[in-house]
Order: sequence, then C-alpha cells, then structure tokens
Amino acid sequence: MISIRKIILITRPWAFILSIIRVSFSFSLAYYIYGTFNVQFFLLTLLGVILLHASMNVLNDYFDYKKGLDTESSGTVKYRLHPIVHGVLTPRGTMLYGLVLGVLGLLIAVYLTLFRLLAIIFGLIGFFIVYAYHGPPFSLKYKGLGEILDFIANSLNIVASFYIASDKISIISLFDSLPIASIATAVLVADNMRDADTDKLNGIKTLATLFPRRINEIYLFLSVVFPYSLIPILILLGYLPTLDILTLLTLPLSVRIARYVTANLLPDSGRQTSRVITLFGTAYVLLTLLDSF
Repeated sequence: MISIRKIILITRPWAFILSIIRVSFSFSLAYYIYGTFNVQFFLLTLLGVILLHASMNVLNDYFDYKKGLDTESSGTVKYRLHPIVHGVLTPRGTMLYGLVLGVLGLLIAVYLTLFRLLAIIFGLIGFFIVYAYHGPPFSLKYKGLGEILDFIANSLNIVASFYIASDKISIISLFDSLPIASIATAVLVADNMRDADTDKLNGIKTLATLFPRRINEIYLFLSVVFPYSLIPILILLGYLPTLDILTLLTLPLSVRIARYVTANLLPDSGRQTSRVITLFGTAYVLLTLLDSF
C-alpha cells in the first residue's frame, strides 16, 4: 500500500518555501503599489504554483532516473526520499504522478482565467517549462540551459503572480523579481556542482560540467550577493519601498552560507543554499508588506 506520507515527501515539500516566497512577495508588492489584496486569489495562486513546483520535482526524479543519474549512490538519494530508487512508485507511476500534479496546477490557472484573462497563458507557459526542463525533445536541463531556464521561470512566476494580484502586467514586478530569481538559481548551481562528476560521466551539460569548479564557485557566490546590490537601486528607482533596505542586514549570514556550501558541497548542498532564499525572501516579503501600512 502506498504511504500518503511518502507520496508527499517525494514532492520535496521543504522546497516549497521558494514558491511561498515568490507568491507572497508578488501579492505584497501589489498591495504596496495598489492597495489591493484578494485572499482567494492569493490562496489559489499559491496552490497552483506549489502544484507546478511539485510536478517539476517529481518529473526531475523520473527523468534523472531514466538518464542513469539517480542511483543508490547518488548524492540526492543519500539525503532524501527518491520515488523510484526507494521503491515508493514505479517509473511509470512517478511520471504519471508528476504530470497529474502539473495538470492540477494548470486547472487552477484555468479557473483564475474567469477573473484574470491572461492566467491561462501564464499557466500554459508554466506547464511547458515544467516539462521542457527535463522532458524530450527539449530536455533543456541536460543541454546546459537549466540554470538559464530556472532564472527565467522564477522571474516569470513573480510577474504572473503579480498579475493575478493586481490585474496588471508591470515592469516593476519584473525588476523586483530579479533578486529572488538570482538566489533561486544559486540553489540549482549548488546541486549541479555537487553532481558534476556524475553528470560528466553521463554526458550531461550544466554550468558545473562546462566550466571549472572555481568559475562555478564564483558564480554561485555572485548569485547570492548580486541581489543585495540590486536593492538600493530598485529603491532609488521607486520600484521598492524604502523599508526594503533592511534586507541588507541578512547579507552577512547569506555570505557565510554561500561560503560554507562552496567549501563543502555536501549531499544536501541545494537545501543548504536554499536557506538564503528563506532568509532573504522572508525579509523581502515582510518589509515590502510592512511599508504598505
């Protein structure tokens, strides 16, 4: 009998903090600019984004397993439950589960189209990214385009969520998405650095396999530090509330985390790097919201 607990765990629920931060920031920004906050839209958008996030995580395990990347000796399998390697689901069951999660997320976008005309467009783009990231004939993750697509997807997610919150497509939401997108990409870079040797053996292209380790360490570090340099600029442009300058207080700890990850590259390097998302993102959301009152 399939364990409900395991079915949830294989979606990597600890990673959903990123989805929570992206949607929460988008709605906080809309409230700051327009003074509007629809609780129903917030909850539906959050659920839809989490479902797509879960879909990507499950499909990632399926396609990595099919590529021979996820085995009993893989770094990811050592610290978390894997749907196939640990026998939770069959390969076919894993693929179907991932697709069902994505379709459920897309159905929420369909419903939101009743109130926000472009919701279905953003939903379809999101669903396409979820599949194209791993699935054939695109398989962008394996062709050295994973980090770029990850950055674009995180930024687009905030633009789309802001649209649901405000009924407006805004250049402000695009620029304000860059700090979160940058740090989110650092999480992927950390994972790829950890898996570089295995990926090379299997002919997988990532930044970690295409460039020397030192270059990747610098890139990961800059992905964490760069967002902090953007905050004063965005405030001066009037794109962020003044109170967001206090996010800079989290910089020392974020730098410490980045240095620890690059120095050790433990099996849970991605999860360790995601602590920066939690730290910076929580401050980013709360400070934006507080300056709205």
